[in-house]
Amino acid sequence: MLFIDFPGARERQLQRKYNHPALFAIDKDALTTEMVLMARQDDAAEVEDFMTSFRSVVERAVNLKPNEQSDVILALKEDLDKHYEHCSSLQGDMSKIKQALVTLIQAIMGAVRTGAGNDVNAQTKLDEEDQARDEHYRLQEFDFIADLMREDASIPAEELGVTLLTEPMNIISEALVLFQPEQLGDIIKAIHTRLSSLDDDTIIPYQNKVNAISTALMQTVDQSSNN
Repeated sequence: MLFIDFPGARERQLQRKYNHPALFAIDKDALTTEMVLMARQDDAAEVEDFMTSFRSVVERAVNLKPNEQSDVILALKEDLDKHYEHCSSLQGDMSKIKQALVTLIQAIMGAVRTGAGNDVNAQTKLDEEDQARDEHYRLQEFDFIADLMREDASIPAEELGVTLLTEPMNIISEALVLFQPEQLGDIIKAIHTRLSSLDDDTIIPYQNKVNAISTALMQTVDQSSNN
């Protein structure tokens, strides 16, 4: 099976299944070339729709008036953030688009800071917002997390646990902090259900990951109890 270097979310999920068929309870032969090509076509169509929306939001940014109303600026900033999050999971090399969005957001934030003037509290909140955005964007560099944050659930809920196991430990560690205790509980339950039907040799490569998820669940529950 031939997958492209920069697949979109749909093809990427098929690739995970192809590389880990036992986790998804499928046979590799069930994943046909036609299925991959259809997913790739849908991913490409999504890029076209995104680019239309991207050009529109860029035009709005370029046409901002020097003394634009703050609600207009903030609405634009929110849309730019959403576009960055969206393009992180798209097919193809989106690095130039993401950099363009970062440049626009920085310009918008500069205008917001200017409007805040010498208000120390406002400037502090903007600093915190910048830090949160930087962290959010950092997480978006991981394909799994970018796919996880999509609005259309390209990773179905019933496949979330086993999909998590396909990722390397460093990405699992990054992703685990995004889940609430109830979600982690559902994930580990689904994982145990799936692994219970597999033989020991098949389970061994995933055992450390399962342990890490279980540990994260216990720590999250303990933290919730202490709050």
